[in-house]
Amino acid sequence: MAKKIKDENGNTYVQKKPVYKRVWFWILVVLVLIVGGSALGGNKDNGGKKVNSTSTSSKKESSSKLYKLGDTVKVGDVTYTLNSVEKTDERNQFDDTKPANVIKVTYHVKNNGKEDLPVGTDLNVYGPANNKLKTYALENTMDAVAAGKEMDVTAAYGTDKMGKFELQFAPLVSIKQAAKYQVEVN
Repeated sequence: MAKKIKDENGNTYVQKKPVYKRVWFWILVVLVLIVGGSALGGNKDNGGKKVNSTSTSSKKESSSKLYKLGDTVKVGDVTYTLNSVEKTDERNQFDDTKPANVIKVTYHVKNNGKEDLPVGTDLNVYGPANNKLKTYALENTMDAVAAGKEMDVTAAYGTDKMGKFELQFAPLVSIKQAAKYQVEVN
């Protein structure tokens, strides 16, 4: 609580506690440490669990490799299936980036959770030089999938080089390790 002080002229001043002695400051510090620790912690293995309809495999087996086109992987309450990754000649005349190549990614999302799931922000793509690609304005899906429902999603990314791409799927608000796919596009 603030302390009132009067000087010799009769003026009243309020002396406040230093920031580090306030309760809200320490709550904020603890939250930052928890979020930072969870972001830095964890293993470097591939996230998700491959969903097989014919045979079952241990999580250790499926988490150490990169998934491939057509694999269905569960990350938390969401199931992702990578349908296609292909080079496209489509261009957006209003986009200023003018990449040499544009790849179009299509994938299927099934929301097994209890709340709506935003899609279109759940994919990160890394190019042949391990640089993160930016989305390219084509027919990108930015939507939400209701609980218990499914949908197909399309996203486009600009790149200067073709080759092996790493695609990482994880729900927008998730602490689960992303499922990593690797595909080659020429």
